[in-house]
Amino acid sequence: MYSQTDQTMKTEPAAVFAPGMFGSAAYRIPSLLTTRKGTLIAGIDARWAGTQDNPNHISLAIRRSLDQGVTWQDMQLVVEYPGEGADGAAAIDSALLEDRVTGTIWMLYSHTPGGIGLWSSQQSLGFNEEGLRLLYNHSGQTYILNASGEVTDLQGGMTAYAVKENGDVIHHGQYSGNIYLKDDKVPRSLLEARTSFLQMIKSEDDGLTWSRPMELNPQVKQSWMKFIGAGPGKGIQMTAEAYPGRLVFPVYFTNEQTTMSNAVIYSDDHGTSWQMGASPNDGRVWEGQTLSAETMDAFSAQLTESQVIEMDNGDLKIYMRNHSGTKRTAAAISKDGGQSWGEVTFESELIDPICQATVVRYPKLGDGKERLIWANPADAENRINGTVRLSEDGGKTWSYSRTIEAGPFCYSCLTVLPSGEVGLLYEGEDFVIYFTKFSLDWIKGD
Repeated sequence: MYSQTDQTMKTEPAAVFAPGMFGSAAYRIPSLLTTRKGTLIAGIDARWAGTQDNPNHISLAIRRSLDQGVTWQDMQLVVEYPGEGADGAAAIDSALLEDRVTGTIWMLYSHTPGGIGLWSSQQSLGFNEEGLRLLYNHSGQTYILNASGEVTDLQGGMTAYAVKENGDVIHHGQYSGNIYLKDDKVPRSLLEARTSFLQMIKSEDDGLTWSRPMELNPQVKQSWMKFIGAGPGKGIQMTAEAYPGRLVFPVYFTNEQTTMSNAVIYSDDHGTSWQMGASPNDGRVWEGQTLSAETMDAFSAQLTESQVIEMDNGDLKIYMRNHSGTKRTAAAISKDGGQSWGEVTFESELIDPICQATVVRYPKLGDGKERLIWANPADAENRINGTVRLSEDGGKTWSYSRTIEAGPFCYSCLTVLPSGEVGLLYEGEDFVIYFTKFSLDWIKGD
């Protein structure tokens, strides 16, 4: 095990989440954050019935560590929707970020109702122009859910419906369903739109308690989008003079052709409001065509799950999962805080079997070097050979690498600990979610 007297060691991987733990059949998609108080927060999908993506009953959960990952507190459910199995509603693919000015911790994720996932999400914001949720009955008639829980028709007339905070539908005083459930054509129930919803929760007490979900679709989702989801993994807070304190989360989405592109959402008012920037696919020239994220249908041009870092010069660099066939991670640079992007390139050293990856900046050590830490399954065909890399020149080259796990290795998330060690939460064999930590010297093999 690691000790302060041996800076070259790493800890043995320890299971933080595993099938059967806390009553869930499976866990997937780790997120990880070191708070300014030194607490580690590990986020995860609790996939109650099995490992599959939505449609599936999926909740979001966390575990906290107060001793830099030596021990972990019990699991807390932070987002939970109703339903069971493939018919259940989902909260999926979390990303974590702390506002270092206010101390607020944000978790971004995607919500889908029962029976809906990435590929089946319909084009819809799910809200009207006033930001009120739209509801539909079994024949497709549209209603409006007001903040009070009362339901009106499109002309503002009162109806016999009301909706409770948990989504339960009350019709003439009687329970008649839940807006988040699968569309089973229940005659007297109402349902939310059959699409995906980008949502957030926040904690203002270091992850002890969390808010109810907040809806971002009215602010950032476009009417032509079907699915929308988080990075996943983590967001960042910028320090550049032009955008001090800007909160940035990577997202990705599908268009009318169900073709995927990515972008970032950002906030300049500490999370009160959010905007979405352009996609690296907007204006990109690919195979002789100039692309638009809204209209493109080129499968090989898809850019999907991504993670972003801020460079020393204030640029943002985004690393992107893609379907180009290069089996390398794609990257792009933004010089305006994520509002637009330059040319999409492919990182020759970052071998990628088309899987999410994770990257973080390492704090300055006073020697002028711009250090980045990277981890992913470094195999061109399979999600194996989990590898961590170190760059000391801002990602131009990756001079050092070490194998974390030679066998199965899927999604992962990095963080820098108060001790200066690097923490990694990752999906290993049989989707056990492991935590390990190591030093820079260990990566370098010193």
